[in-house]
Amino acid sequence: MSAFSLALLLVFLAAISPAVPPAHAGDEPLLLVSGNYEPYVIERGTRPGLLSEIVTRAFAEQGIRVEIRFYPWRRCAMMVETGEAFAAFPYARTDKRARYAWFSDVIWICRNVFFYMKGRMGEFDFTTLEALRPYLIAGTSGNYYEDVFREKGLTVDYAPGEASGVRKLWELRTALFAEDELVGRTLIARLFPARRDRFGWTPTPWNLNPQHLMVSKKYPGARELMGRFNAGLEAIRDSGAYDRIVESYLE
Repeated sequence: MSAFSLALLLVFLAAISPAVPPAHAGDEPLLLVSGNYEPYVIERGTRPGLLSEIVTRAFAEQGIRVEIRFYPWRRCAMMVETGEAFAAFPYARTDKRARYAWFSDVIWICRNVFFYMKGRMGEFDFTTLEALRPYLIAGTSGNYYEDVFREKGLTVDYAPGEASGVRKLWELRTALFAEDELVGRTLIARLFPARRDRFGWTPTPWNLNPQHLMVSKKYPGARELMGRFNAGLEAIRDSGAYDRIVESYLE
């Protein structure tokens, strides 16, 4: 075989051979990123968090090991956008994020409510987001609802971490705090364990928010890996492992 023919053969083989994701090279784990978001994702604790366990278990069903690193939410999104990380979680789908990421099957549905101090607001509820324009609301920067609240004309005081919102309520610096119900209740129990009964949250959720793995379009082999995750997620739902993990965190 001539050198020219050999070169053509090598090019052909390279073209038809599937790319091997770097996460599988040398048995290295697949990189996922997240922010501390108790009880869903826990950076330091005796357990890793409800969604961390679900995501890890779903990948394990497919024989894939993962590593979860913690960063601020904005940096997590940036790492997905650049392809530095395979995926971030838990993330809601938005049109802006869909420009640089794919979204897995739903891993959880958050119930988004507004927290408040009962002594200040009584038994508070609302009808529409527009009705909340008179109130100062605490929010978490990098969250999907930034664009939503801006469009609705709400006044929001943003901070990098969720705990700040609970403290702002307690110090009466804001009237409301936008957060997932389970996350907010977990924060209140941790920060103000003896004063939990002073906090309330709206019985009406302003959104039921599906959560996903947000998968980088620039990460090699990302579509195949996302497909394998979805298959693993379906498997643990069918086996009952998913429900058992959830129940263990809600006890």
